[in-house]
Amino acid sequence: MRLVGRQKSVKIIAGILIISVCILALLSLLGIFKGMDKKKDYGVFLGIEKTEIHKLDGYKTVVIDPSNFTKSDIDQLHKENKLVYGYLNIGSIEKFRPYYKNYEKLTLATYENWPDEHWIDVTSNDWQEFVVKNLGKKYADKGIDGFFIDNTDVYYQYPREEIFQGLTSIMKGLRDYKLKIIINGGDPFVSRCIDEKIAKDLFDGINQECVFTSIDFDNKSYGIQAKDETKRYKEYLSKVKKAGLEVYLLEYGAGASIQEMIDEYCKQNDFKYYNAESLELK
Repeated sequence: MRLVGRQKSVKIIAGILIISVCILALLSLLGIFKGMDKKKDYGVFLGIEKTEIHKLDGYKTVVIDPSNFTKSDIDQLHKENKLVYGYLNIGSIEKFRPYYKNYEKLTLATYENWPDEHWIDVTSNDWQEFVVKNLGKKYADKGIDGFFIDNTDVYYQYPREEIFQGLTSIMKGLRDYKLKIIINGGDPFVSRCIDEKIAKDLFDGINQECVFTSIDFDNKSYGIQAKDETKRYKEYLSKVKKAGLEVYLLEYGAGASIQEMIDEYCKQNDFKYYNAESLELK
């Protein structure tokens, strides 16, 4: 009789454990589905073509290369209540661009880790006019909500007054389209604009790559950013925030523990971030 009693107790305990496991599994699944339904704040998809536009599903703010999309494509994204930024490279030029040959004479040194890209002389009136009145107008006419400006880092590579003024001239010209502007990277240029109290006249926010993650270009892998670099970036982003500018982060291959840190940091500071799988940004 005692054995039977023990068997009953074991069965009851086993039943409770099974029910508990089932409840936990159900709650976990509900959490997964909830996460799947949740709209993502921000995504950078410079590597996708129009046939891959479905990859933007669920995102509120997206960055695309407008040369790969039509006005109709962007209109459709607006119907889905997305804010669309168009990538515009003002400080360097890639060989695959159809206009590369026209401006090859203005190229400077090869871009480190990007052999098919060169820094460009932003002091050139021809380049300034092309970026503002040709590319800028073409992209604005497609209906983008803002410009995602890349490679003002040319001022870091060539820290000369005429380079700074060349960038400033381009930014002023793009402002005439009355669109929002985010600058990717370019902290020396951005910092000087803040110090001279002209930042908000030229742009609305910045995107900073690799605050928490790092890129190993030789091995094509991603890791954790050095602590002193993360500290330096955080100090810079505090300066940007204090200046009243929006802040976005673009990280690469962040694992669960690092992403948790990024998420917490961004929540505390009201920043948005995107954790990309790779540099291809597809």
